[in-house]
Amino acid sequence: MKFNRRNFIKSTAICGCSLLIPSCSTVPVTGRKQLNWVPERMIKYISDSYYYDFLDENYLRIEKDEKYMKRIQDIGYNIEKGIKKYFEFQNEDFRKFKFDYEINVIKDKRTLNAFAMANAKIVLYSRIIDFAESDDGIAVILGHEMGHVIARHVQERISQRVTLDILTLGIAELVTEIGFFLPWSRKQESEADYLGINFMYLAGYNPDAASKFWKKLDDYINEVKKYKIDGDIITAINRRMPQWAKTHPSAKQRYKNLNKWSDEVKEKYKNFI
Repeated sequence: MKFNRRNFIKSTAICGCSLLIPSCSTVPVTGRKQLNWVPERMIKYISDSYYYDFLDENYLRIEKDEKYMKRIQDIGYNIEKGIKKYFEFQNEDFRKFKFDYEINVIKDKRTLNAFAMANAKIVLYSRIIDFAESDDGIAVILGHEMGHVIARHVQERISQRVTLDILTLGIAELVTEIGFFLPWSRKQESEADYLGINFMYLAGYNPDAASKFWKKLDDYINEVKKYKIDGDIITAINRRMPQWAKTHPSAKQRYKNLNKWSDEVKEKYKNFI
């Protein structure tokens, strides 16, 4: 990647010290207060730089099959409609949550992952689409990623990181990774799950698919753990790492949460849809 996080932090600190005044916004649905002070134009600049560098480096692996991509993009459009319905339900102005979404798929049969940037650009690896199987399953993934965008999680993470780097001159990075940032990351992942299940249900998809997706993933993880590891010490450590030291809630915890939330959203919107 051409993007270097440490250089970005340093340049942001230089430009932004005079702006270092606590600024909070509120996460939709959950109502949690979040630190968010880095200017949006700076967030957009770094998001665009990372995203387009990533596409350049992976150009030959970008899925270009029109029929295949239409299916994925149509699900994305439907989730956007679900987001709009959510804010209509809340009697809130949707325009401030309207983003220029773009979805790309990277042909990769080994990487079970997806990510979203603050600029609403979303990347799915083909492995996770295959794993999701159905449109409902893909809606789970896209709803989750759009949840990160709506909740402005990237902005929050950058604001947190820059603030602590300024205050500690970067010397407390390891301590803050374990003691501060990881718990926030787990909370953000849970928020994105909750936002996503609201959005996908309002988009017309079955919310029960969310818990099923994570149950399937939990089963997959447990199956992988059975295989003997020869010489890959990093993988071995990661598999045995306690939950408090991981950046994501466990798959088991997620499918339990989503199973409960599925019933909640059905009840919440039963007279709205």
